[in-house]
Amino acid sequence: MNTRKLHPYTKFGVSFLVSGLSVILDRPLSLAVLTSLALVLLLLSRPGRQILKTYLLLTVTTVWGIMVSQGLFYQEYPRTVLFCLIPPGEHFAGLCFIKEGFLYGLIQSLRLVAALSAGLYLVTSTPQEAFFRAVSALPLPRGLTLMAVSAVRFLPTVAEDLRLIRKALRLKGYRPLKRGILYTIKVELSVIYPLLSQAVRHSRSLADALLTRGFDPLSPSRRLFLSPWPRPEKILTVLLLLLGLGVFVLKVLFWLYLQEVLYVESLRPLYALVRNFL
Repeated sequence: MNTRKLHPYTKFGVSFLVSGLSVILDRPLSLAVLTSLALVLLLLSRPGRQILKTYLLLTVTTVWGIMVSQGLFYQEYPRTVLFCLIPPGEHFAGLCFIKEGFLYGLIQSLRLVAALSAGLYLVTSTPQEAFFRAVSALPLPRGLTLMAVSAVRFLPTVAEDLRLIRKALRLKGYRPLKRGILYTIKVELSVIYPLLSQAVRHSRSLADALLTRGFDPLSPSRRLFLSPWPRPEKILTVLLLLLGLGVFVLKVLFWLYLQEVLYVESLRPLYALVRNFL
């Protein structure tokens, strides 16, 4: 199955569902299953090697960053100290890595990885023209449509700018970690400035072109031709969104039960389902 061939609205629905469930779900198993499904969806779209490398880089940095931050600043109990960067003193608790914080950060990072996988699948598997036509067909102001399309349209441009900047650094003799970790971090952070300056130039050029053509961001979008939404995909999308809505309702009922606002004895099996699996 090649998920790249799905209709844009189907991709919108699936991406929205994954993003919503990544916020609603709490159990490690359910988050792991959701992340795995989002990853399979991305891989079935057959992304290019460069996209996979970018995805791997974003995933590793996201997971590692959250794990390290939670490992250092985890405040819950029990707390198992692995090692300390700064030993505790008489008036200072120290700066230590907590085992439970690492595990908690790993679980929480699954939320971002799931949403990242779904978003990357939507952006990379949908041609720009089809994406623009799908968004334009929605009953939204042209300003929102333009922002959505522009964000997708300039992703390849930003990637190309980044490639040129890194190529220039290599020509100047820069090699990661060759002159120490601090120098590497300094150089990598300096890449942000030329990227931002290029983004500002692109945005100014786009704004000038829109003003010249008399663009009105509050006017309704024009209806452009869009291929019909296949009935099986439409039914599948509706069922998936209903599933997401059902999970949301269950979580709300369970929250009301925990807050002692509403308790229905006949819903005890659903309470157990949410507690153990959602």
